[in-house]
Amino acid sequence: MILCKLMNDIQEKLNELQEKGWTVAALAEELGQARVTLDKWRYGERYPANAKAIMAMLDGISTKKRIPKQRRYTKGSKATK
Repeated sequence: MILCKLMNDIQEKLNELQEKGWTVAALAEELGQARVTLDKWRYGERYPANAKAIMAMLDGISTKKRIPKQRRYTKGSKATK
């Protein structure tokens, strides 16, 4: 029962952060997780093994004033002239 409550809290916090302008890719990078992992958490397909720690990290992210850029580039993906 407690796990379900934490999962609902994680889903709500992820949605709240996305409404503020955070992308799933940016959140995944901040949490050190894969983007697909966050999608599975958002849709309730999987649960994080350390739900309390993830919730604490999401709370920390929500206090940041600066939201990362919308567009993410991987190293070497942009050509330089």
